Formats: sequence, C-alpha cells, structure tokens
Amino acid sequence: MSNFLQVIRDIGLLIARLGLGGILILHGWTRWQGPGQGVHKQVEYVTQFGVPYPTVVAWGGIILELVGGLLLVVGALTPIVALVLLVEQILIICYTNWYKGPDLLKPDGTYAGGFEYNVALGLLALLLTVFGAGRIAIDQLFRRKKPVPEEADDDVIKVT
Repeated sequence: MSNFLQVIRDIGLLIARLGLGGILILHGWTRWQGPGQGVHKQVEYVTQFGVPYPTVVAWGGIILELVGGLLLVVGALTPIVALVLLVEQILIICYTNWYKGPDLLKPDGTYAGGFEYNVALGLLALLLTVFGAGRIAIDQLFRRKKPVPEEADDDVIKVT
C-alpha cells in the first residue's frame, strides 16, 4: 500500500510542477514579450507601488518566471525555485495588493484584484519546497544513493 501511495504522491507532484511551471512560463513570457506589455510596462507597474529598485524587481520577476518555470517543468532545483517563488509571492502581496483583500468580486460583480491568486501560487510553491520534485524529475538523476548499512555478523564475536 505504501508503494501505491508513493506513486500517487509522485504523480501529484509532477502535475503540480507542470502546472505551476506552465503558469510561470506563460506569465513571464507575457510580461517580457506580450502584446501591450514588455519590461518597461512591468517597471511602470512596479514603480506605482513604490517598490525599491523597480527595474531590478521587474527583470528579476520575469527571469524567475521564465527560468524558474522551465526548471520546475523538468524538475531541476525544485525546492530552491519553489522557495524563491514563495518569497516572491509574499513580497507581491505585501507591496502590491494586500490592501485589496482576498475578495474575488467587487459589489458590482467585477474582479477586485485581490491576493487570493498569489496565496494559491505561494501555497503550491510551499508544497514543492517541502516535498521536492518527486521521483519523476531530473533532480533524481543527481541524488546520491544512501549507503546500505553493513549487517553485523552474529556468528563472529569481535574483540577489541
């Protein structure tokens, strides 16, 4: 039964990695090359919230989304990328949309732009930080094998 649960966990982690990585790549590409977007639009957006070093923040976010998304998709450096993404989501909430609250809709039925999306991405990143990439990942190719403990020979008495 535990092998079955391990397989389910690995498949779940794979799906979570692919989904989160795909979202990050899509957002990073749109912020970098998207119609009506671009780095200068991202810098303007970040500047309006008084974020320090807006150009660095904009480029850092775009690079994290593109490169980090690719790394998540293949399962490389997953806990590190996920931890950085978790910190990014916390900073996004703190700097840009904490005051809007978690509400999904305004009273007139339009989207309020709350922070529930960032919370969801952050929680998914937390999951990948804690559990890693699973067994279906490139990280597994570089994992060291645990040494097998030597079994004591019951028939031989060692005298020191």
